[in-house]
Amino acid sequence: MADDAPDKKQEARKSILEDFRKALSEQETEPKKPNELDSTCGVGDDEFLLRFREAVERENERSKAQGLPVTGYDRERNASYIEYPDGRRVYGDKT
Repeated sequence: MADDAPDKKQEARKSILEDFRKALSEQETEPKKPNELDSTCGVGDDEFLLRFREAVERENERSKAQGLPVTGYDRERNASYIEYPDGRRVYGDKT
């Protein structure tokens, strides 16, 4: 009877490995579902960030040209601000 225990353990291990291999092969054959959150059409993170920053810069330039205030962030003061067309900055409250 002592010999039966190692055989059962070996059979259990084989069964587990077999199930694991089946699950992996099923996973590989399933069509990949697109990530609903990834709607960037294949644009990488770096490119996406660059485009975003450029869009913000263009919008700020457009607002300045129209005489509207723009928002920004001062890293030295660690505070956000509103910059008015006359160059005056009003800093936000640090909370």
